[in-house]
Amino acid sequence: MFSKHPYHSASIRMVGKEGGFDHPLIHYYFPSKQKLFEAVASELFDEFFEFEKTWYEGLADLSLSESIAVFIDRVLAFHFNAPEVFRVIMQNTAHIDRLEDLPGVDYYLKYYSRMYQSLRRQVQLDAPEVEIERYIYSFNVLLNNFLGAGTTYAQILNMAPDSREYFEWVKKTLVALYVPFLKKLLFPEKDPPRESK
Repeated sequence: MFSKHPYHSASIRMVGKEGGFDHPLIHYYFPSKQKLFEAVASELFDEFFEFEKTWYEGLADLSLSESIAVFIDRVLAFHFNAPEVFRVIMQNTAHIDRLEDLPGVDYYLKYYSRMYQSLRRQVQLDAPEVEIERYIYSFNVLLNNFLGAGTTYAQILNMAPDSREYFEWVKKTLVALYVPFLKKLLFPEKDPPRESK
């Protein structure tokens, strides 16, 4: 339910109806909607962080374009099996004005921090920190949009949501946008080497 509606719109009654049980039962285990949402967010992000550990395996042996394509393939495969993660992110980040109003804000901050730290560990970038942050955060925000709101974007493109066609479009778009940006960060003020393994 939290992946279909923003936190403030999804009621405990709606959650109970979706789950097929009486909503007072939820209050027995979770004294408030916030506690329920935090439990859901914790489970979703734990699943995501467990998967995230495998993202970079074997990428060092590939060219830059190939490694980004494989990385994106892995994220798309994760999304295909657990679409709720990106949908919950989109539902809730799109409907707040102040960060402190975001339920489970600590999980969101941890998510972006982990994505940032993970790439920083894996790729040695000799560039100003502000450029590295711009790359990492813009990549993640666009990825969250393409996947979290994929049903909308796919239909705009006349594609079936969660189809191989849409996932290929997402991958090709992200590779086209972010490989040149990453080359610039890896090889500042000089011509980047040609693609090789």
